[in-house]
Amino acid sequence: MIIDIYNQLIKKRKLTALYVLSAIIITYFASWFPDFENLIGIEGARISSVVSFGALNGMILGPFWGAIVSFSGIMGHTLIRGGTPDTFHLLTPFFVALASAVAGLCITKKEKAAMVIFGIMILLWYATPLGRSVYYYPWFHILTLGAFFAFNYKLKDREESIFKFIFLLLASLMAILADHLAGSISATLLFDLPPQMFASVIMIYPIERVTLALAAAAIMYLVIISLQNTLMESETYHDQVREKKETEILNYVDEVKGMLEEDDKN
Repeated sequence: MIIDIYNQLIKKRKLTALYVLSAIIITYFASWFPDFENLIGIEGARISSVVSFGALNGMILGPFWGAIVSFSGIMGHTLIRGGTPDTFHLLTPFFVALASAVAGLCITKKEKAAMVIFGIMILLWYATPLGRSVYYYPWFHILTLGAFFAFNYKLKDREESIFKFIFLLLASLMAILADHLAGSISATLLFDLPPQMFASVIMIYPIERVTLALAAAAIMYLVIISLQNTLMESETYHDQVREKKETEILNYVDEVKGMLEEDDKN
């Protein structure tokens, strides 16, 4: 299963400062990528591609290092891009770090903790006056949480490739939606936004977030397949070395046995 391959990766390769620094640099430059606008012809739909890296960092590096990498990379962009960032933009790195934490918890067999965090975010939405007004806004978040819960307890351990990808997709989607809901809650607290603003995008944001989740899941799936092939080749190599050593030992024993038999005859 995916999680077993991930655990083997962690055992075989210790996380180094250079590796973490490389991930921070990649995330930082990814944050400069232009946003995708007018998604599949929907006017006003906009996707910030760096959100995919939040989920991806968590799945590759785990909840702790993934969150640190995402926070550092996005915060670097926020501080360097010029001008004095407002409060909302200063909070943005925390949102992406939250996505990394949720995705990392999913991939390290701590799905319950990930679901609890995600559930708390949904409850926090309803704790705001605007959230109670637009109570139907997180409908897709609730649907995703239910789908992840059902899949995690019914189908997660299936070995078919399609189930591995679905697990990665649901984990990525829950992580990216956690980022989305954290941003929405913060926006309601910091700005005087009308309910109509949230109501107008209830059918658009699911398309945006699914697209981001598909990107993160696809990349992680390719990483998993590559690691799986590498590990299999490594195991095959070690088996071949062991077989060769056993053959050499057996040949040596036969030679020694033959020499002893010759001595006995003499």
